Amino acid sequence: MRLRSPSGQGFWGDNVILCVELEANGESSCGCLGDSLGPVIDSDDGPATTDAPASLAKAEEEVIRAEALAEAARARAAELRRQAEADSDDTSDADEAAGPSRRWRRLRMPRVPRPSRKAATATTASVLIAASLSATGYMLWQHYALLREQRHAAEFAAAARKGVATLMSIDPDHATQSVQRTIDLTTGALKSQLQATSVLMVKSAQDAKVATTASAQAAAVESMTDNSAVVLVVAKSDTTNPDKSKRPTVFWRISVNIDRDGGQLKMSKLDFVQ
Repeated sequence: MRLRSPSGQGFWGDNVILCVELEANGESSCGCLGDSLGPVIDSDDGPATTDAPASLAKAEEEVIRAEALAEAARARAAELRRQAEADSDDTSDADEAAGPSRRWRRLRMPRVPRPSRKAATATTASVLIAASLSATGYMLWQHYALLREQRHAAEFAAAARKGVATLMSIDPDHATQSVQRTIDLTTGALKSQLQATSVLMVKSAQDAKVATTASAQAAAVESMTDNSAVVLVVAKSDTTNPDKSKRPTVFWRISVNIDRDGGQLKMSKLDFVQ
């Protein structure tokens, strides 16, 4: 089937033929792409057209060019879409490989503003001052605790030295007073024991006529609390016989328990150490 456009173009299947009708004999000369020009008999009944307008040809070229550009744009859009999908798949794979921690950091960790230099300096100075004050307070507390412990140790040691010296010293001419002084420096079970044997001790000293003088040479606190302590005492005793002769000096090592009784430190137990 043959079709003719108003511009004088005839369409034969897929071939485009340009037809020009001659005024002299009414014949048309048509040219087909790939074929030589030859006479074609136009059997259509209608007015003939001599030339196609140049503006229409230009418009057709613009349409063809626009269609080509549109096709290229569609191809480019499809390519960009494929690239975007590929990038999205790569990002998802990287997130999956990195684990939930990376996704959490990307989604949850806000950006923390950095402090200014002045604020950082002030904060550092405050921390240093607080640390210095804390260290000074701790040192003062340690010093006070050490002084308190040393004072208590000296008190317990002095009470042990005095109690041992009094207990081991006896004057036969003043035996009752000597025994009573010893009882006054004791407490607890030791005091009860001395009170029960005080009469016998006085009589024995008076009958023997032997005088003993003792003194503490050294004392050291073995253990201590606020109200009690165990003190090791080194003492020596000098004994004088009734004929005024002297016996050799004897040294003793004694473990003494000191307890606080009514505001005073007294002996509560005494053991001789070999």
